[in-house]
Amino acid sequence: MTELYLARRYLFRGKARHLSFIGFISCIGVALGVGTLIIVISVMNGFDQDLMERLLKFNYHITIESSQPQNLPLIQERLREWEEVESASLYVQTQIFARFDDLIRPLVVRGIESGDEKDFFSKHITHRLGDEGFYLGEGIRNRFLIEDSLKFYPLEKKLTLRTMPVAGFFEVGLYDIDNNYVVTDLETAKNLSPNYLYFLGARIKDPFNAPKIKQKIIMNFAQGVFVSTWMESNRVLFSALQLEKIAMFIILSLIIVVASFSIFATLTVKVVEKTKDIGILKSLGFTNRQIWTVFSLQGLILGLIGVVSGFVLGLGLCFILERFPFIKLPAEIYAIEYLPVAINLGDIGLVALLGLALAFISSLLPAMRAARLAPCEALRYE
Repeated sequence: MTELYLARRYLFRGKARHLSFIGFISCIGVALGVGTLIIVISVMNGFDQDLMERLLKFNYHITIESSQPQNLPLIQERLREWEEVESASLYVQTQIFARFDDLIRPLVVRGIESGDEKDFFSKHITHRLGDEGFYLGEGIRNRFLIEDSLKFYPLEKKLTLRTMPVAGFFEVGLYDIDNNYVVTDLETAKNLSPNYLYFLGARIKDPFNAPKIKQKIIMNFAQGVFVSTWMESNRVLFSALQLEKIAMFIILSLIIVVASFSIFATLTVKVVEKTKDIGILKSLGFTNRQIWTVFSLQGLILGLIGVVSGFVLGLGLCFILERFPFIKLPAEIYAIEYLPVAINLGDIGLVALLGLALAFISSLLPAMRAARLAPCEALRYE
């Protein structure tokens, strides 16, 4: 308590107990660094979370292929009995070449089963025109002004122009899906062309448990089964986001490093100012460790003030961005409309530890210099 009292007294000088100007600048530097880190990391987490939610709206948690497609319905029945599995549905995927006046554009066709999967997909339907035909993404509708039918060439050797009625339009919120996908029922997709891929898609109660369920499927079914998870399908995308998050963390940490030099300068000046006090304290019996503690605590106090101020700044701006999303993003690039924010307590704790650690490290050298001063030299110097 004595060391803490002296550290606080040396740091906050005068009857007004105000912080010295250089100490104030140090706190501002730490606060700006911590606040900026919190905002940037929260935005990166927001991108991860928002993108993951949108991907899982349309894609399955686990996708199963088989060298013998006729076995997929049997696997489907078994999977539906597992406690971890929420639903299991068969689907096919093929391609068509849509004709828009003089423009030919390839589109991905997904044929889904009636039942749970159709109910799940119906949540994303924005306009319903009928019961049969294609459901087109809102991006296709807006770009090509589609009304009630679509002309296309199926994926066959001999291209024959066909027309299919438009049953409605959907919007998932992902640019690639809303602008490149067509959804219809399973049998219609099969009849478009003999060239299609046959899959079994499963949704599980905990999407992050997908790798364990994958291993369980491989162990319980034949060798001809190939299983992939949503994490594996989007590994490149999430790896890029994670790498960007780490790079931004390292770069923005340099703000705190620069601020820590101000703390170093503050304490160095304090040691020179308090040389006489150090000599008196040592004459009264203070040990080198106690003197070292007095000055290192000053660095921690400055760091703590900066970290708390940075918390208020960073979290305040994050809550404003979360409550009032006003920064609009180009959807064709980022796949989302507004700047997302997701506050992660673990990341915030890491930022706080970094700020306090750098403040403490910057105080070590001045504190060691103060501790090594001999009493006689300190008093003679004064």
